Amino acid sequence: MKKKKILKILYIVLAVMFVLSAIVTTAMILSFDKDYSCPKFGNYIIISVNDSELSPKILKGSALISDLEYNEVNRGDYVIIASKSSDGFQYAARFVEEVEDEYYTVSGTQNRGAFYVAKDSIIAVNKIQIYGLGGFINMMRTQSGFFTFVIIPLVIIIMIQIVRMVLLVQEKKLKEKYETDKNKISNTDKTEEVRS
Repeated sequence: MKKKKILKILYIVLAVMFVLSAIVTTAMILSFDKDYSCPKFGNYIIISVNDSELSPKILKGSALISDLEYNEVNRGDYVIIASKSSDGFQYAARFVEEVEDEYYTVSGTQNRGAFYVAKDSIIAVNKIQIYGLGGFINMMRTQSGFFTFVIIPLVIIIMIQIVRMVLLVQEKKLKEKYETDKNKISNTDKTEEVRS
Protein backbone atom coordinates (compact mmCIF):
# COMPACT_ATOMS: atom_id res chain seq x y z
CA MET A 1 0.00 0.00 0.00
CA LYS A 2 2.79 2.42 0.94
CA LYS A 3 4.69 1.52 -2.24
CA LYS A 4 1.65 2.37 -4.33
CA LYS A 5 1.26 5.74 -2.57
CA ILE A 6 4.94 6.60 -3.05
CA LEU A 7 4.76 5.68 -6.75
CA LYS A 8 1.62 7.78 -7.16
CA ILE A 9 3.29 10.79 -5.48
CA LEU A 10 6.40 10.32 -7.62
CA TYR A 11 4.24 10.17 -10.74
CA ILE A 12 2.40 13.37 -9.77
CA VAL A 13 5.70 15.17 -9.03
CA LEU A 14 7.14 14.10 -12.40
CA ALA A 15 3.96 15.11 -14.22
CA VAL A 16 3.89 18.54 -12.53
CA MET A 17 7.62 19.05 -13.19
CA PHE A 18 7.15 18.13 -16.85
CA VAL A 19 4.08 20.32 -17.31
CA LEU A 20 5.71 23.35 -15.64
CA SER A 21 8.95 22.88 -17.60
CA ALA A 22 7.04 22.48 -20.84
CA ILE A 23 4.92 25.59 -20.16
CA VAL A 24 7.91 27.77 -19.23
CA THR A 25 9.98 26.48 -22.17
CA THR A 26 7.13 26.95 -24.64
CA ALA A 27 6.40 30.45 -23.33
CA MET A 28 10.08 31.41 -23.59
CA ILE A 29 10.40 30.01 -27.11
CA LEU A 30 7.19 31.61 -28.37
CA SER A 31 7.98 34.96 -26.77
CA PHE A 32 11.63 35.10 -27.88
CA ASP A 33 12.24 38.45 -29.55
CA LYS A 34 15.11 38.66 -32.08
CA ASP A 35 15.49 42.41 -31.57
CA TYR A 36 16.29 41.92 -27.88
CA SER A 37 17.62 38.33 -27.97
CA CYS A 38 15.47 37.45 -24.98
CA PRO A 39 11.84 36.63 -24.14
CA LYS A 40 9.47 39.58 -24.52
CA PHE A 41 5.89 39.82 -23.23
CA GLY A 42 4.20 43.03 -24.35
CA ASN A 43 6.36 45.90 -23.09
CA TYR A 44 8.39 43.66 -20.76
CA ILE A 45 11.53 41.63 -21.34
CA ILE A 46 12.95 38.88 -19.13
CA ILE A 47 16.67 39.13 -18.47
CA SER A 48 18.64 36.38 -16.68
CA VAL A 49 21.17 37.57 -14.10
CA ASN A 50 24.43 35.72 -14.69
CA ASP A 51 26.68 37.48 -12.18
CA SER A 52 26.58 38.39 -8.52
CA GLU A 53 27.81 41.98 -8.84
CA LEU A 54 24.58 43.49 -7.49
CA SER A 55 24.21 40.98 -4.66
CA PRO A 56 22.44 41.00 -2.18
CA LYS A 57 19.69 43.10 -3.85
CA ILE A 58 19.79 41.28 -7.19
CA LEU A 59 20.98 37.69 -6.98
CA LYS A 60 22.73 35.54 -9.55
CA GLY A 61 20.24 33.15 -11.16
CA SER A 62 17.32 35.55 -10.83
CA ALA A 63 15.17 36.74 -13.71
CA LEU A 64 14.50 40.46 -14.04
CA ILE A 65 11.20 41.45 -15.57
CA SER A 66 11.96 44.89 -16.98
CA ASP A 67 9.78 47.56 -18.55
CA LEU A 68 10.85 48.71 -22.03
CA GLU A 69 8.37 51.59 -22.05
CA TYR A 70 9.43 53.26 -18.81
CA ASN A 71 8.51 56.91 -18.26
CA GLU A 72 11.40 57.96 -16.08
CA VAL A 73 14.42 56.65 -14.24
CA ASN A 74 14.85 57.59 -10.59
CA ARG A 75 17.74 57.34 -8.19
CA GLY A 76 17.65 53.85 -6.67
CA ASP A 77 16.16 52.12 -9.74
CA TYR A 78 17.82 49.14 -11.35
CA VAL A 79 18.25 49.70 -15.07
CA ILE A 80 19.13 47.36 -17.92
CA ILE A 81 22.01 48.40 -20.16
CA ALA A 82 22.49 46.53 -23.46
CA SER A 83 25.65 46.14 -25.48
CA LYS A 84 26.02 44.16 -28.68
CA SER A 85 28.79 41.60 -28.97
CA SER A 86 29.72 38.69 -31.24
CA ASP A 87 27.50 36.44 -29.08
CA GLY A 88 24.51 38.75 -29.56
CA PHE A 89 23.19 41.14 -26.94
CA GLN A 90 24.81 41.27 -23.52
CA TYR A 91 22.74 42.77 -20.73
CA ALA A 92 23.88 44.29 -17.48
CA ALA A 93 21.68 45.39 -14.60
CA ARG A 94 23.01 48.43 -12.78
CA PHE A 95 21.92 50.49 -9.81
CA VAL A 96 21.23 54.18 -10.58
CA GLU A 97 23.20 56.33 -8.13
CA GLU A 98 22.53 59.77 -9.65
CA VAL A 99 20.24 61.18 -12.35
CA GLU A 100 21.72 64.07 -14.39
CA ASP A 101 20.37 65.97 -17.40
CA GLU A 102 22.29 64.04 -20.08
CA TYR A 103 23.37 60.86 -18.30
CA TYR A 104 23.00 58.56 -15.30
CA THR A 105 25.66 57.61 -12.81
CA VAL A 106 25.35 53.87 -12.25
CA SER A 107 27.11 51.40 -9.99
CA GLY A 108 30.08 49.62 -11.46
CA THR A 109 31.48 46.15 -11.09
CA GLN A 110 33.70 45.03 -8.21
CA ASN A 111 36.83 46.03 -10.15
CA ARG A 112 35.41 49.27 -11.49
CA GLY A 113 33.69 52.09 -9.63
CA ALA A 114 30.61 54.03 -10.64
CA PHE A 115 30.49 55.22 -14.25
CA TYR A 116 28.38 57.44 -16.49
CA VAL A 117 25.84 56.04 -18.92
CA ALA A 118 24.07 58.01 -21.64
CA LYS A 119 20.32 58.10 -21.16
CA ASP A 120 19.67 56.40 -24.50
CA SER A 121 21.84 53.43 -23.43
CA ILE A 122 19.20 52.38 -20.92
CA ILE A 123 16.76 50.02 -22.62
CA ALA A 124 14.57 49.07 -19.66
CA VAL A 125 13.90 49.62 -15.97
CA ASN A 126 13.61 46.58 -13.72
CA LYS A 127 10.19 46.07 -12.11
CA ILE A 128 10.21 42.55 -10.64
CA GLN A 129 12.88 40.05 -9.64
CA ILE A 130 12.00 36.34 -9.58
CA TYR A 131 14.57 34.29 -7.68
CA GLY A 132 15.75 31.13 -9.44
CA LEU A 133 13.86 31.66 -12.72
CA GLY A 134 16.92 33.07 -14.51
CA GLY A 135 18.98 30.01 -13.62
CA PHE A 136 16.15 27.76 -14.81
CA ILE A 137 15.90 29.70 -18.10
CA ASN A 138 19.66 29.44 -18.62
CA MET A 139 19.59 25.73 -17.84
CA MET A 140 16.70 25.14 -20.27
CA ARG A 141 18.78 26.78 -23.01
CA THR A 142 21.30 23.94 -22.71
CA GLN A 143 20.80 20.49 -24.23
CA SER A 144 21.32 18.73 -20.90
CA GLY A 145 18.80 20.99 -19.11
CA PHE A 146 16.14 20.48 -21.79
CA PHE A 147 16.83 16.74 -21.79
CA THR A 148 16.64 16.53 -17.96
CA PHE A 149 13.53 18.64 -17.41
CA VAL A 150 11.47 17.91 -20.53
CA ILE A 151 12.55 14.76 -22.38
CA ILE A 152 13.24 12.42 -19.42
CA PRO A 153 10.01 13.28 -17.52
CA LEU A 154 8.04 12.94 -20.78
CA VAL A 155 9.50 9.48 -21.47
CA ILE A 156 8.83 8.37 -17.87
CA ILE A 157 5.22 9.63 -18.01
CA ILE A 158 4.64 7.85 -21.33
CA MET A 159 6.12 4.62 -19.95
CA ILE A 160 3.95 4.84 -16.83
CA GLN A 161 0.85 5.40 -18.99
CA ILE A 162 1.73 2.39 -21.18
CA VAL A 163 2.19 0.18 -18.08
CA ARG A 164 -1.13 1.43 -16.66
CA MET A 165 -2.91 0.66 -19.95
CA VAL A 166 -1.42 -2.86 -20.07
CA LEU A 167 -2.48 -3.47 -16.45
CA LEU A 168 -6.00 -2.22 -17.18
CA VAL A 169 -6.29 -4.53 -20.22
CA GLN A 170 -5.05 -7.48 -18.14
CA GLU A 171 -7.47 -6.63 -15.34
CA LYS A 172 -10.34 -6.45 -17.83
CA LYS A 173 -9.38 -9.84 -19.31
CA LEU A 174 -9.18 -11.36 -15.82
CA LYS A 175 -12.63 -9.96 -14.95
CA GLU A 176 -14.08 -11.34 -18.20
CA LYS A 177 -12.49 -14.74 -17.54
CA TYR A 178 -13.76 -14.69 -13.97
CA GLU A 179 -17.30 -13.86 -15.17
CA THR A 180 -17.12 -16.60 -17.85
CA ASP A 181 -15.85 -19.17 -15.33
CA LYS A 182 -18.51 -18.08 -12.82
CA ASN A 183 -21.24 -18.48 -15.46
CA LYS A 184 -19.90 -21.93 -16.44
CA ILE A 185 -19.86 -23.05 -12.82
CA SER A 186 -23.35 -21.65 -12.29
CA ASN A 187 -24.63 -23.42 -15.43
CA THR A 188 -22.95 -26.65 -14.38
CA ASP A 189 -24.58 -26.43 -10.93
CA LYS A 190 -28.00 -25.83 -12.49
CA THR A 191 -27.55 -28.76 -14.85
CA GLU A 192 -26.65 -31.06 -11.95
CA GLU A 193 -29.65 -29.83 -9.97
CA VAL A 194 -31.93 -30.61 -12.91
CA ARG A 195 -30.48 -34.10 -13.22
CA SER A 196 -31.00 -34.71 -9.53
